[in-house]
Amino acid sequence: MKNCDFQEKHFQISDPIESYFECITSCDIRDGRCISRCVEILKGDDN
Repeated sequence: MKNCDFQEKHFQISDPIESYFECITSCDIRDGRCISRCVEILKGDDN
């Protein structure tokens, strides 16, 4: 699986839910830190 190098893609996707799923799919399922970062990105888009 890819590393959580989602930050660059984040700015190209306008839908927060789609951004979250793009981020999650870039994470290794065992990488809790990457998944947590994706959740934080989603929470940040909520503001």
